[in-house]
Amino acid sequence: MTSESLLVFVKFGSAFLALLFVMIIANSLAGGADQAAETPWKKFNPTAADIHDGRQIMERNGCFSCHSIDGFGGQIGPRLDGAARRKSTEDLFLWIKSPGDVKPGTRMPQYNLPDASMIKIISYLETKDTVEVKP
Repeated sequence: MTSESLLVFVKFGSAFLALLFVMIIANSLAGGADQAAETPWKKFNPTAADIHDGRQIMERNGCFSCHSIDGFGGQIGPRLDGAARRKSTEDLFLWIKSPGDVKPGTRMPQYNLPDASMIKIISYLETKDTVEVKP
């Protein structure tokens, strides 16, 4: 390697490393912003009325055609008793918001509900987070 080619290599290598460093820092800052962003459920403190609304939203949208809670409802989808114990609030939120993104090919439709309605549904499901003991 000649001294001229070595100089070119060092110049471009230094520029590449500087660019790589900037990209890493920018990615870290962007990731930190995502983590710092408030999620809809972090600031939500459900009332009894919100929990009742969650049940009613599920009834109006036909959730019980496929899902059951307390032995009431359909058998196509999974039982929702204990769903809040099995899944995190974030997982439930993402599933209700866009089931096809979470599990491509799922039979559950996307309802395009407002965030507040989804949080009320999750609040209702959290009240059905019981452990069932079978003899």
